[in-house]
Amino acid sequence: MSDAYFSLIVWTIDTNMDYFKDMLESIDEQEYREFELYILDNNPSSIIETTIKEFFPDIVDKVHYRRLKKTSGGAYAYNIGTHFAEGDHVVIVGQHDRLSYKTLLFLNEKINELGENDSIIYTDHDELVGLDRMHPHFKSDFNKQLFLQTDYIGSFICVNTELYKKLGDFNEKAQYAYIYEYLLRACFKGKKIHHIPSLLYHKRAEKIPITKEERAKANYAAKEHMSLAISYIKGTGVECTGRIDPSYKKWFIDFDESSFRRFGGDYIYLKDENVRLYTRRNVKRMYSYLKQPDVAVVGIRFIGSGFRIDNVGYIYDKDGTVYPAFNGKRIFGETYENLGRMPRDVSMVDAGCCLIDAKVYRMLRGFDTKLTGRDAMLDFCIRAKTKGFRTVVVPQCIGKYRIKNNTTTEASHEYLTEKHAEILAIGDGLYNNNLPMGLDNYILPGMEE
Repeated sequence: MSDAYFSLIVWTIDTNMDYFKDMLESIDEQEYREFELYILDNNPSSIIETTIKEFFPDIVDKVHYRRLKKTSGGAYAYNIGTHFAEGDHVVIVGQHDRLSYKTLLFLNEKINELGENDSIIYTDHDELVGLDRMHPHFKSDFNKQLFLQTDYIGSFICVNTELYKKLGDFNEKAQYAYIYEYLLRACFKGKKIHHIPSLLYHKRAEKIPITKEERAKANYAAKEHMSLAISYIKGTGVECTGRIDPSYKKWFIDFDESSFRRFGGDYIYLKDENVRLYTRRNVKRMYSYLKQPDVAVVGIRFIGSGFRIDNVGYIYDKDGTVYPAFNGKRIFGETYENLGRMPRDVSMVDAGCCLIDAKVYRMLRGFDTKLTGRDAMLDFCIRAKTKGFRTVVVPQCIGKYRIKNNTTTEASHEYLTEKHAEILAIGDGLYNNNLPMGLDNYILPGMEE
């Protein structure tokens, strides 16, 4: 496959020129040089155009500058830039943010690795405060359940131009959530959203007290994101409502539980006799998540002794060994990116208490009887995923083992690793490989308790 030609699109409005120059410098320093830069300017003066010509002569021939006659928001600006772009991939860049000098190189390598022309790509990012980089956000591969509750991907995306034409323009009715809506549209239309687990984007942030006006904007933006998520979920025939978190960075989706019927034939409820449940309406709540047409398995959070977490789903390594996510973290403490408290897609849940879609169970012919312990559940979840189904953990449902006995035999594990050798070799895409593997997972190096 030939190398990609990128169209970088930047919308400028109320621009901080020092930050803008910093952004341009990061583009000028790109190791990969096959790109063009579109500047869509909503500032009242021509200082942006002058700055490019005076300070960045090496990229002047790559820059297309366009003054926008009306201020109609970011979606409008990006639509204009994308329609004029000549590249085969469009990259959305914030006017005050920075790129790593290897960003375009990594994007090109990922595109060639995928070998397809209908994908969207995002990367990890950290925050840039002055000259300091901090708060690295190591993300998972596309996590639909998590994305329906928080925009963990952000605004830096690379979109194949052919896919953009198929999906249509950015939604100009959205004031803040136009990129979020675009990703939702791609997701619910079955398009692929890929991830590069590397800090290739540095998002500008400032340490300033939030004002009443900024709080109102954040509240409106959160409500806009949540409303879009709810509308797409309802489009699949699943009823739900939402609540905004006080942080304004996430929201809670409450799925309708009224359709649950005890002893219904459309689900299989598994519960170990040694498991005690501490929360109410557990099966109803799990069932409400299972009603999503692409969900096969729903599990719960398990707690251990000493007010510590036993697991919130499981992670597997390339040897097929599974590790309990957030094991040992305090029940009432913070977890990385708050993931320990948020329903999300995982590679495997604890078989001690879970709900399985009966149709998927029959399709997969149940559990593989050659496998024991955790291997059996991991195998089932892997096979479900290859058929396009998700496994979801719901931390709001809580259980605890009185006696825990789910050992796996050596013969079982050897069989599992042979059966899924190619999948295991890729690694657990729902866990970022920049974070530690093992029992100390989801802990940034140097941040151990």
